[in-house]
Amino acid sequence: MRKHWATMVLFVCSSTCLAQSSAVEPAARREIDAGNQAWIDGMKQGDVERIVATYTADAVDCDPEGHCLQGRSAIRKHMKAEMARFGKAESASVDSAGSVQQGLFVYEWGQAEARFAHGKKMVDRYLTAWRNEQDGSWRIFRNMVIPSR
Repeated sequence: MRKHWATMVLFVCSSTCLAQSSAVEPAARREIDAGNQAWIDGMKQGDVERIVATYTADAVDCDPEGHCLQGRSAIRKHMKAEMARFGKAESASVDSAGSVQQGLFVYEWGQAEARFAHGKKMVDRYLTAWRNEQDGSWRIFRNMVIPSR
């Protein structure tokens, strides 16, 4: 009986979540794609400001170990240090595996990759919450790199 009860609760919760979620609005999708392209271009050009501009002022960015940076200035400082360590990317890509919109938020997941000189590379699976700002733009509100294991 408990097993059936747990299954029913899971079904009801899943149904509720799905009912409140919807396909991503075209305007949001365009801006999120542009934000992902800004990361690609920023990595290849060594332009940290281009990347940081995609974040909200109160953004939180977390690495795979769960260490998080809060706010654009902390994110900027970290990205500049990483750019100094790795240099400009020779190639970069963002492959969105999926996304769903709930009100003012779009939740997107996928994989970002950058390849650097001397065979160095970065491959990160991510989960990002994009927020619709008062000016109508979409910015990264929360970003989390998912550990490989």
